[in-house]
Order: sequence, then C-alpha cells, then structure tokens
Amino acid sequence: MEGHRERLRNRLLRAGIRGFTDKEALELLLTYALPRRDTGLTARSLLDRFGSLDNTLRQSPDNLMTVKGVGPAAAVLLNLVYSLAAVSLEPARGRVRITGPETVRSYLKAHLGKQRRERLCAFLLDQDNLLLAEAELEFGTVDRATVHPRNLVEKVIAHNATGVILVHNHPGGRLEASPQDLELTRSLARLGNELGFRVLDHFIVTDAGVASLRERGLI
Repeated sequence: MEGHRERLRNRLLRAGIRGFTDKEALELLLTYALPRRDTGLTARSLLDRFGSLDNTLRQSPDNLMTVKGVGPAAAVLLNLVYSLAAVSLEPARGRVRITGPETVRSYLKAHLGKQRRERLCAFLLDQDNLLLAEAELEFGTVDRATVHPRNLVEKVIAHNATGVILVHNHPGGRLEASPQDLELTRSLARLGNELGFRVLDHFIVTDAGVASLRERGLI
C-alpha cells in the first residue's frame, strides 16, 4: 500500500495532476488524512455516492461522513481543499471595482452555484464601488423571515460600506427569484435608504447560471 502511495506522489511531482483520474486524485488526497487505510476503496465509495471529484469536494463534512471510511479528519481535509480553492477565486479586497453584473458573475457561479446548502451573503462596497468584504448573512436553510436586518447593518457599519450587493444561491436549480426573495431585497433596500447605504443588486446563483435582479428590472 505504501508503495502505491509513493508512486502516486511521484507521478504528481513529475507530471502534475492532469494525468490523474478522479479516483486517483481523491485516493492520493485521502492519504494525508487516512495514513493507515486503503484510500482507494474510500475514494471509490465517495465517487459512487457523489458522482465526481468536483461534487465530492463540494459536500459538507456531515455529508462526507455518511460514507463508510470517512471520519472527521478526512471530511475536514476534503472540505478544506474546496473551501481554500473557493477563497482563492474571490476578488481581491480593495482592488476590484464593481462596475456592473459582469464584474462578479463568473466568480459567483464558481463560488456558490454548486453548493448543496443555501447561503445568503453580501458584497460590501465603498463609495467608489471598490470591494471591501464579503459578509455571510445566513447559511443553511435561508428562511427569509429569519434574516435579521441587523446582521447586514452590523457588517455595513464594521466595514464603513456605502453599497451592498446581495448574493443568494438556489441549490435546487431555480434561477428565478421567489416572491420571498423580492420582498427580502426590497425590505433591505428600504432599510439602506433609511441608514445611508444602497442595495445595488441581488444575484440568484445556480448550477445553470447567475441572474441579476437589477438587470431583470426587479429592483
């Protein structure tokens, strides 16, 4: 088993990851969390359950641990790889100017489109539309009735932001905004008008694409 692992490592060092199958790449990655186990069997079980390497890495630790042989260490490692890759794709804070929907569309699709749990966040901008921070407002099941406006207000104040772009994924694949999505957007926009910041747009993100509510004339 150790000889097989060493061969995989040497292949990676010589030629990079491109020549690896999904199973081989996942098998090698798992060796760093499962040093004394046949990671080939675990890799195959994960791929059978989730379909691909990409989809496996996007799973939550809880989902990953439903697969036999995957404990907390392996689940954290797999989730960490995806999370770090997602962070590396984020626009650089303070250097990216948001001029319109196309500025952030590709990032949003890569970052949120295939997540299996709902997430509502906000891009916080300064008066020159430079990106200051990404703030998470709700994660899990985004029940619009429980999204507390103070969560947004606290983050706007903390970063001295003057503009907000809301971002919300639909894991089910529905690209259209629901009536609840529209009401939440309008409610937060009214709040912003009262407190001195603007809600500039609200993006709905799915596997299939990214929709701007402002482009669609909904805000």
